[in-house]
Amino acid sequence: MIGEIVEHPQYGRGQIVALFRNGAEWMVRFESGLRFRRPRHEFNGQQTASQPVMLQSRLSSLPASTPFPAMAPMPRAQFEARQLVEALRVGIAPAQHIRELTIGLAAERADLAAALNCAHQAGGAVRAVVGDYGYGKTHLVELAAQEALQRGFLAATVSLDLTELPPHRSMDVYGGLMAQIRYPGRDERGLALLLEMANQHPHALQQVRELAPVRDDPLAVALYAYANTPSSRQRKGWTQWLMGGRRDKAMNKSAPRGVKFPSIYRQGANARQLAYLLGGVSVLARLVGYSGLCLLIDEAECYSLLRPLQRARADQFFQAVIYGALRDGQSRIHPDQLPQHHRRDYPPAYGERQSLFFLFTVTRSDNRMPLEQWLDAAQVIELDPHHTPQEIGHFLQQITAYHGQAYGYEPGDRQGQIRRGAAEHLALGMRNNRLSIRGVVRLAVELFDLLYLHPDYPAAALLDELRELTR
Repeated sequence: MIGEIVEHPQYGRGQIVALFRNGAEWMVRFESGLRFRRPRHEFNGQQTASQPVMLQSRLSSLPASTPFPAMAPMPRAQFEARQLVEALRVGIAPAQHIRELTIGLAAERADLAAALNCAHQAGGAVRAVVGDYGYGKTHLVELAAQEALQRGFLAATVSLDLTELPPHRSMDVYGGLMAQIRYPGRDERGLALLLEMANQHPHALQQVRELAPVRDDPLAVALYAYANTPSSRQRKGWTQWLMGGRRDKAMNKSAPRGVKFPSIYRQGANARQLAYLLGGVSVLARLVGYSGLCLLIDEAECYSLLRPLQRARADQFFQAVIYGALRDGQSRIHPDQLPQHHRRDYPPAYGERQSLFFLFTVTRSDNRMPLEQWLDAAQVIELDPHHTPQEIGHFLQQITAYHGQAYGYEPGDRQGQIRRGAAEHLALGMRNNRLSIRGVVRLAVELFDLLYLHPDYPAAALLDELRELTR
């Protein structure tokens, strides 16, 4: 198997250099020079090998259309439990249950809380989360978002994608963040709600004008226009302009007189301006009563696949936001390293009253972001989840209850044996690098699926097969 040439639909041809999880995941060196650890089933002509052989053989004998017996319309609580189990079946904890379904991460959560406190008190903080595929980076992003919302921050999250939202298209990344702003205790999302709130605070416009480090500040101009037009169409135009730099003719009627209309640059060296605007939004959030702005970018393995010029553009954006958050609280990034746009100069930080927390994830690879040049070691969270049997056992206890609720049965002795015995085997599988945290979650659900679908199958036999899979 090692040395075999394989084909990936996204990354192209490559050679297998290592095997993990009993062959369920491959480390492949691609012809582009990049190395990635990817699930086997992603490669052309391969089927998933993430389940034990026993699970594969037994589950494959069931009808493909419905793996569980047909049931009458179920109560709402059971339906919600069924949705939760289906999400866990692919290794994802639903956002509304993410705290109770987190395995370990006590130290990481404490560090996030300290960073959010620092952002509120000192004006900014940054964390980079580094980990392999399936190690829980996206899970930690959602944990950070919920922690920020609980502490009164606005939280904006985007997940980068190589085709739809690559990291070098900084204006699109910025626009995605502004469109996804979440508010504590509210369902609405987006920048428009914050601008409406600011319009209800007469002091906000004046304070933004006083605090703005540049003349004809885009945020101050937009707030002035909001305050001087009742037209929803014009206000929508100003909001869209702040989010993406595109002007609407309707905006001209409410533009302030005697003010040179500031541009938001979609092209060129715009990283400084975007970092400046993000800092300005955090200031506005504080002026209307929130703790600040939390920016969360899930890098999703895109950076390593960029061409050199694209990577340089992505570097400028990330460095600008890091500097905008930390300012003089760091010494690795100097503002002179960040080029100005050829039409107008901007500082990369907004200044006083700022409260900006920036967290982004990075996938381990030979060409990942140069974090060592940007951040101190204390600002980098390394995910290497070798969780204890006690932590995994607590998670299995939660799964037992939800699985029983989802499929209308009362967990018994067989489920109890699996809950107690599987924790040690799953922890061993992680220590032996046969299972990632996502693999543990998927396999935990499959164990209880098997007990439910095959009432005659002994729990001891299942634990024996699990031991063989993970040791």
